[in-house]
Order: sequence, then structure tokens, then C-alpha cells
Amino acid sequence: MRPALMLLLASGLLAQDHPVVLKAARMLDVRTGKLTSPAQLWVNEGRIQAGEAPAGAEVIDLGDRTLLPGLLDCHVHLTGKAGLAELAQLKQSRAEKVIDGVVNARKVLLAGFTTVRDCGSDTNFGDVALREAINRGEVEGPHLFTSGPALSITGGHGDTNGFPLDTHFDAVNLVDSPEQAVRTVREWRKRGVDQIKLMATGGVLSNHDDPGAPSFSPEEFKAIVQEANRRGMDVCAHAHGDKGILEATLAGVRSIEHGSLMSPATAREMKARGTFEVPTLYALESILLPGNPLHVPEGSLAKAKALLPLRRAGFKAALDAGVAIAYGTDIGVFPHEQAAFDFRYLVSYGMTPLQAIQSATLTAAQLLRLEDRAGTLQAGMWADIIAVDGNPLDDIRTLERVRFVMKDGRPAKRP
Repeated sequence: MRPALMLLLASGLLAQDHPVVLKAARMLDVRTGKLTSPAQLWVNEGRIQAGEAPAGAEVIDLGDRTLLPGLLDCHVHLTGKAGLAELAQLKQSRAEKVIDGVVNARKVLLAGFTTVRDCGSDTNFGDVALREAINRGEVEGPHLFTSGPALSITGGHGDTNGFPLDTHFDAVNLVDSPEQAVRTVREWRKRGVDQIKLMATGGVLSNHDDPGAPSFSPEEFKAIVQEANRRGMDVCAHAHGDKGILEATLAGVRSIEHGSLMSPATAREMKARGTFEVPTLYALESILLPGNPLHVPEGSLAKAKALLPLRRAGFKAALDAGVAIAYGTDIGVFPHEQAAFDFRYLVSYGMTPLQAIQSATLTAAQLLRLEDRAGTLQAGMWADIIAVDGNPLDDIRTLERVRFVMKDGRPAKRP
């Protein structure tokens, strides 16, 4: 956890000011899949408590609903705005993007996601400022872990390609040597990021790069990861192509984002090294929605059409190998209020409903090194709690309709 957040929680500035008892028809133990009925929790000072609640505690009766831990999304872009055409994206100022981030942070929280990892923001570290505003209680949003601008190579996913040579873009995130990698990681840490995001292959929503091709050299990969680790940070790697996935894994990244063309052999290597996958399944599906409501350029549509038929095999390789799969969406590609849409695709791609829920609780907390604070409803954990109608083990899409959200012991959304 970042020191600023630890200080605020310890000082009580973000903690609730009185004990609260939550009652509901059911409570899901995400570790075992067992339901407790009826269910009751009590929380105080931002944590779930053990034993009996004190007399006079506020009681919130949620009726015929199921309590679950607050959800974690390990791949968001809070300062991204879905549905903008390419020219409209270029016209957006950094200030506008940060304002969008304030709006989107609240949308994600109300969708039931109480912790998120932002995987790249081209706002001159506006994501860091947003995190600090949330920590101070000035902006409503989830616990936020930031990356700053994602590191890329010249001409790679993350560079601005397809424009005339005399068109100038301030690309501070480009890394083309191990020495430059070390210097950039140090600069990003100085600016206050929580982790480093790198573009290990080409992408879909970018011009003139190949999603299947690796970007950095093995020496550059290693320099980024080693320096980040020396500074106490993990590295997450955008990667579609199998070679880039493998090279990033061998360099020691914490997680692979997307993993579209992962082979069984690479999946086994990830499993052996403890590398997580964050699959972001709906993002690719959303790009190809009928009528192109997200205004995706033709070149990107062609890439998405080529990747989509192969995506299921890549996900199956990870699932069969036992790779730890953590929930992530890539919201910002599609609207932020749809943050729970990936659950239905995780299940349709082969996960059980419990496994899909665990990906957004237990496994996501492990990826973010928060397993002692988030991901379960045990005593001592953050009082980040949601409630949904019915039983999500019977219908995973109930998670798309979260009725109650509590963060740090304070209700953010009530029925």
C-alpha cells in the first residue's frame, strides 16, 4: 500500500465515524463458495469486526440480498473516455481527461468495484493526483493504484503513429534502450506511481503496429522490471502475441494483460513463475459491437476481427495450465459503468461462476498484494462490501446490478 493511503487510514481521516451492522439474507464465502443464511456483519473504523456489535450501532437491513467483498478490477483506465473517435481523442486536453477520471471513479465505485489498478494514463500523472484526491476524501472513488503513462517503444502501442513526420507529439513515455528504461522508471517513481505498465507487444487500438509482435528487446524488458522491483514496484505488461508474453514473463513481470495469443507452453511458463493473467475479455468484444458505437477506426476493427477467434484458445491455455487469472476489464475502451460485464465472458469462456468471482476478489487481491486487506469478508479486512439481488453463483450477471456498496465502512450506494 502507498504510504499516503496508509497514513490516512491510520489517522482515521477516511474511517467511518460510528459502528454499522449489515444484515442480509445471504453472505458468500468466496474462498469456499458456501453461503451463510441469514447473514450479518458489523464494521467499525473502516474494518470488518469480529464478535458482537455494540449496542446502538446503526443497522442497515439489505433484505433478500447476498453480501460479497468489494470487487477489484486490475485493469482500468479511469481517465479514458469510451466512444471518442480518433480525432476527438487527440483534441482532449489532459485537464479534460482528469475531470473524466473524477466522474469515472465514482461510476466504477457505484458498480461495486472498491479497488482498481489503473493501467496507463496520458495525463501528466493526473492519475496520481486523482488517487491522492480520493485518499483525502475529496473525490468519491475506489482505492486506486496508478501507473502514469504506459512505457512503449518508438512506433509501438503507446506511441502516436500514423501522422506526418512534422506533426509533433510530446511522447515522454518512449523507451528505446536499457539505460533509458532505468531512467524512466526512476522518473515515474519520483512522480508517485504505484506500479509500472509497459507495452510488451503491439495493440488493437493503435496505428501501424502488430499485436502479435514483441516490442522491447529482452535487455530492455529486464531493465524495466529490475529497476521497478528495486524501487518497490511491480510491472504489468500489455501483451497480445505469444512471443511478447513469453519475453515479458521471463523478464519477471507481475502480470500479463490481455494474453490473447498465449500458447500452452507459455501458459505453463507463467504458471511456473507465478505470473498472473488479466484477460480483459469484454474489451475486445465491445470493439466489434454491431454498428460500431465506440467509433473504432477501421484498422483497429480489422485487428480485433483477426484476434477474436483466437482469443478463446489463449484463455483456455491459461485456465488449463492453472495460471492465476485476475479480473480486469480495460474500461475506458468501453463505458465505466459496465465494469462488471467481464464476469459473463469469464463464465462463457470456461470459468465457473465461483472462479469468476474469485478472480475479482481473492486472486485480484493477491495480484495487488492486498490479500491481508481485501478480497474476503473476514474480520480485520477493509470494510469494502457489496450486496446484490439473488445468488451470483446461480446467475453471474447479478454482479452487473450491484444494489449496495460500502467502502471503508461508509455506504457509497444504498438500495
